[in-house]
Amino acid sequence: KYNRYNYNTTNHLGQATFVFATGLAGLALAFVVFGYMLRHGETILKTTIVFTTTMCLGVAVVGLFIGERFMCIAGLVGFGVASMYMNMMWRRIPFTAINLSVAISAIRDNMGLFLGASLVSLVGFVWMGVLVTAGINAYTRYGFWKTVPFALFSYYWTHQVLTNVLVVATAGIIGRWSVIGEKSPTFGRGMKEALTRARTYSFGSICFGSLFVGIYQSIQGMSDFLWSKRIPCLPNLLDRILRKINYVVHELNEWAYVYVGLYGYSYTSAAKNTTELFRNKGWDDIVDNYLATNIMFMASMAVGLLTATCGLAFGVFEYKIMWSSGFTNPTTDGFLVGFLVGFLMSSILLSVVTATVNTLVICLAEQPVRFKVNHPELSNKLEGAWSQMMEDAHSDMS
Repeated sequence: KYNRYNYNTTNHLGQATFVFATGLAGLALAFVVFGYMLRHGETILKTTIVFTTTMCLGVAVVGLFIGERFMCIAGLVGFGVASMYMNMMWRRIPFTAINLSVAISAIRDNMGLFLGASLVSLVGFVWMGVLVTAGINAYTRYGFWKTVPFALFSYYWTHQVLTNVLVVATAGIIGRWSVIGEKSPTFGRGMKEALTRARTYSFGSICFGSLFVGIYQSIQGMSDFLWSKRIPCLPNLLDRILRKINYVVHELNEWAYVYVGLYGYSYTSAAKNTTELFRNKGWDDIVDNYLATNIMFMASMAVGLLTATCGLAFGVFEYKIMWSSGFTNPTTDGFLVGFLVGFLMSSILLSVVTATVNTLVICLAEQPVRFKVNHPELSNKLEGAWSQMMEDAHSDMS
């Protein structure tokens, strides 16, 4: 039987080949999803939710039939998460669709954002190759516990930082488009300045927020879902964890990155200001359960699963390369690394959409008159959606 231990040295070319193949697949799929969203933004919501949920269940079934326990467990966990999001989001799809359609109109006027997102995605692609190569070599030398937890933490934090650099830059571009009508159709001076500010002046705030926000939002979403299902005990435990995090950081929300991009605030000041803004507008309950981020998360998960399938196929058909490259289980490792690569590529690229939606909502709340002067039709459309949502929320409470 062919065994990787027949090799005295690790095949670095094989590692590069695998990462390049999966990264290219993830990047191509992310571009396809982004392009489809620009053309058919309002119809992609239900498609994304149903496809991702079905895909997760399919991965679990395939993993069960081929005897890959990790793949089966990952598919079941993904199916549970996707089902939770489906349950939370289905009623608000029309509201989210209007927000998304307005955001897509803004992106079409500022296609320089797409070029900037492509650049950041390529940076993520190169970094992922370095992480996989370094991680495999460290794993073969130091073992699981001295390598994998640190590699996963590095993946999480770097992924968040790259994504939020793009979010902050997007907020600056869309803010100027909303308030003064300035467009960035190419990767010109405006986009370059926005990216430069994000990776220099605002970089400390981005790194600080990126360390906590993703974890906080995941725990908060799970807690809200469990409370809605009246499940005892566990929601109380999750809420205690959230209070501990809030005690350390005081304010945490994804909207803060918009203020960082618009005004150059520190993360904590930006989070405090956005919280006060929404509280004064009476929108705090709505933004706590806002769906744009969840939709983009599910789209990224779908791309990640498709890329994971490519990684699995690579592990099946090119198992000699995988073994010689240091992968102890070609199929499982191919599936896992493929998912991480695809999720990274797509979530970075699609963060432009989330950032655009969030920035437009902030501009509507803070400077509705100037927004309406520059873009009356889009402003009326967005304002109508939020007014209707407020009425529905008050009706549910009464």
